[in-house]
Formats: sequence, structure tokens, C-alpha cells
Amino acid sequence: MVLKFVFELDSNNGVIEKILIRVADILNIKLGLSRDLKILYAFVDGSEDEIENFSRELSKQLPLSIFLKSLNAEVIEEFKDDLKREFPEINLPPCPKCLNEVKDVKNENYYNPFHHCEVCGYDVNEQWKMENGKLFFELLADKLKKEGKIYIQTMNGKYEVSTNLEDAEQIVAVDLAAVATYFMSFEGDAKALGSIEKPLVNLKTNLNFKKEYELSTPAYLVKLPDCMVLELLCEEIKSDIKLLGLKSSDLSVDFEFEINNNDEIIKAVVTDTRNHDILVDKGDRSLLPKFEKYLGKDVCGINAQYAALSSEDKTVIDFKKKLSDNTEKKEVSKPFAGYFGVMNQYSLEEKVTMGFAFYKEDESKIMINSPKFGLVEYIEFDFKYNSVKDVFAEISAMDETGPKLIANYSKKNPELFNKIINLDLITEKKGIAYLWGLIGIILGFSDDIDNGYKKVLEFANSAMAKKGPRIDYKMKDKNLNPLWAIRTAMSFKLAGVDGYLLSYGIVESFAEFLTNTYEQVTKESPLDGAVIVGDLFEGEFLNKVYTNIRKNYPVFVPKALPLSGAVEAYGEAVIISKS
Repeated sequence: MVLKFVFELDSNNGVIEKILIRVADILNIKLGLSRDLKILYAFVDGSEDEIENFSRELSKQLPLSIFLKSLNAEVIEEFKDDLKREFPEINLPPCPKCLNEVKDVKNENYYNPFHHCEVCGYDVNEQWKMENGKLFFELLADKLKKEGKIYIQTMNGKYEVSTNLEDAEQIVAVDLAAVATYFMSFEGDAKALGSIEKPLVNLKTNLNFKKEYELSTPAYLVKLPDCMVLELLCEEIKSDIKLLGLKSSDLSVDFEFEINNNDEIIKAVVTDTRNHDILVDKGDRSLLPKFEKYLGKDVCGINAQYAALSSEDKTVIDFKKKLSDNTEKKEVSKPFAGYFGVMNQYSLEEKVTMGFAFYKEDESKIMINSPKFGLVEYIEFDFKYNSVKDVFAEISAMDETGPKLIANYSKKNPELFNKIINLDLITEKKGIAYLWGLIGIILGFSDDIDNGYKKVLEFANSAMAKKGPRIDYKMKDKNLNPLWAIRTAMSFKLAGVDGYLLSYGIVESFAEFLTNTYEQVTKESPLDGAVIVGDLFEGEFLNKVYTNIRKNYPVFVPKALPLSGAVEAYGEAVIISKS
């Protein structure tokens, strides 16, 4: 009897594969593995009782994963085993097996914070030598309860861990019940937080949080314990303390050890799609190194600290310093690199797709790629101003309502108007990030582009809204005319719309503009899907663009990679391999 398991799995980092292999080895049952672009197949050959035992043990050891979309099984006749059992070595939060072992008083690894296995763990340079780990974490928890803070090394950095959440960079919830008690979380949020990747998720605080903690902060980055240190600490405090605040620190006086880990914790965006698709907008922990298809001997692409090097039978994507010190940067446009990287991951080169490649400090473009016409640059986002005064002068020259708008804005907000009118607009921001930063200045959120942009995003991500005011995004030839968005934002401020709702509308309306652009093109010439790539895509903006297009059309984002960073290194290698 052969039972075939079908895992719809975006990642090929080996986590699910290694657990399958481990369970098969424990039960001494024959296992075959195979995969295609979207699916991992596991073939289990044995008697009915043996397969039932395998399924039971697998259910105990198999974790949730943000990359696992579905799991099905069926009885078949054919056995298959053609997957090369070579997997990258990654840093990964604890697996269910190791979590059970550190809490089992009879296990040799009881309360061992360094415990790990072939599936999970971090590169720790020390062995746990303390005889009574339980007592150590009890004392650590007691100090936290009495003094309100401790300074410890975790597997992901040094932190001040505090019961005061006011200035927390991250919040650690002891369990999902605590998340549900204090935050507005839904089904997709629970799946993301509970997954083995343990990402950060931006969650809005609820009334319980505001009452108990007496804080008005609208949202926080939240995670569950993502290493054994935090897991065992939370085990000791969970009856008294439900949430901990983390701030980066140079100190670790209460618990210190050596570890090789500079990976950035991944941040997930849970979309409003029917299945609550989970996307990674930044971070690289558990994602790198990553294996991709072979592109040719010694073909290499580089972007920032990342590199993609093709050799032997695969391309390895990893941190540049780990691959080679002799790699040289080729001049490949970042939007092109990002677009081609995603297309290659999904084998879309022979399909007709629209690429949305948007960056904060690089070019942003909407492109169309087709086998017949090649790559066409469809819309650009190129605009700069010397001062807010110049912006207001151009708005005044647009039509007869322009001067009236500027006059009314000056009259109703005289202090703000006089402060911003001659501000220098010096920044590295470009395209939409530049525009949103400029709007942030004009609305009074900040005195500079960079912080204006941050404030617009922060307010949009924290807004308690399902619909925002409609901001105009209109074209001028093949370029976006930024003045329409600026003047409609000013009009809504004059109408008394608060900054949170207005920021939500700024972001939401541009997401709708991108969706409408896709729909207009596909009506005239059918498209096979949209590609989304670039570091501008994050938070609510990423959610809105992805969800809006995904309602009716396929959407492709970097596969098991963040929206920007490593994927451009791979895309550059793809482009070089074709030259």
C-alpha cells in the first residue's frame, strides 16, 4: 500500500522534508520524496497499520508553516523517490518535537535553552552546562517580576525584556490566547504567529489592552517566543504576565552566551484574501540560504548584502559574505532584476505578465513582459521638487481651483503653511515614497520627506478603517502626475479628515490605481498574472495591492523570500545568464 501526501508548499528549505524523513526513520518505513514547482509529494510504502502509525506520528511533529498552503493524501499504486536530499542549513525557531522535549522533566534536554535538532535551531557556540535549567529560568522570571526588566541574550539578539510595553520595539505574547485577549487578531494572524517561522505581525491593540496597560499606542509588532530562551522564560511567567516588551540592547547581564546569527526576523503581512495568504515583506531568518534552479556555471548576481551564485546543479541565494568575496556588481536596474527574479521562480518568462516593481530609493516602474514583444516599460514614477513653495506654485497653475485651494489651506493652517513653505526637500527617497513623504510634510506629519513617508505608512497601518477617502492618482503621458494626489489630500485635511484615516486613503487609493491599471490592460490584451516586487510593498499597502488584484487574477510575489533584497540578487543572475 502506498499513501501519497500532497503538500502545497512554496518553500524548498527542507523543513517539511526533514520532518518526513525523521518520522520515516523512527518508524522504519519506506519514504519517497518528489516535487514540482508548487507541490511537495511524499510517498509512504507500508502496511495499513504502518501507514496509520506514520500519519499519527507526522501529525505530532508537523508544524504550521506560513509557506504550507494545504495538505492532502490519497492511496495510489505508484511509488516515487527522485528528490535530491540536499537542504540548506537555516536558522529556525524550535520545532514541536524539541519544544516537547525541553518541557519533559524526564528528557535529558529538560529546560536546555540550547537544545535543537536537524530541523530547527540556531548556531550557538556553547553547550548548556547548568545542571538545573528550571531553577535558572525560575530565578530569571522572579527578577523580571520584581524589577520589571531584565537584560538577556536571545537567539535573535540582545534585548531589554520588560513588563513595560510603552516603548517596545516588539511584543512577545506568551501564547495565542494572550494575543486574542489584547489584540485585534483573526484566523490568518493566528496561523502566522503560530507557524514555525515565528514572524512578527503588526497587530492593532484592542480595548482590553488600552484598559489594562493604559497605553494609547494603536498597533505593535507582535510575535510568539521564537527561541528556547524566550520559550522557557514565558513558560515561567505565563500565569502572571501575558505580554513582554522587547527593546534592542547592548547589555545581556542576566543571561549571556555566544551565537552566530545576524539574520533579521521576518515580518509577515496577513492579507485579506479568502485564504488569508501570508506574505513576507522583510527579513531573512529561516529563508536563507535558499536553493534555486541552475543558471549556468559561475553566474552571479548581487544586491546590497545578498548574492546569488550558480554553480554545480543549483543557484544558492545567501548573504554575499558567505558565498564569495570576489563577486563584482553588474549594472542591472533593480526593478528589472526584481521582476525577472520572480518571473524565473515561477517559470513565467513565456507568459504575459504585468510587473509592479516599486522601491523607496530606486526607480519604480510598471512593466509588461510578453514572449512576443519582450519587456515594455509601461508607467514610470519620476518627479522631484526643490521646495513645497514650488509644489504649491504648480498646483496653482493647474486650473482655476488651484489658487483657491492654496489660499484656503494657508488661511486655515497658517502656522503649518508658513513652516513648510520654504522647507528643503533633500532626500534619497524616489517615486511613490517621495510623493508620500511630501504629502506627509504638507499634512503636517513631519518636517522632512523621510519621516513624512514613515508617518503616512505608520498611520495607514494603524488606522481603524475599512475604507478611506479617495485620493486622486492621475497620469501625465507615461508618468504619474503627483500634484493630483497632493491637492486631494490637502482638500481632505481642510475638510477635517484625521491623519490616520487620510493616510489610509492615500495608501488605499494608490493600491486601487495599480489594480485599475492591471484591469484596463488585461481587458484589451489578456494578462496571465501580476508580479509584485520591491521594498515599497509592506504593511497595509502590500495587503491592499495583493488582495485587490488576487480577487480576480493570479498574483506572484518572491517565492519564500521577502519582497526585496535577495530576490533582486537572484534576478540579476537570471538576467546575466541570458546575456
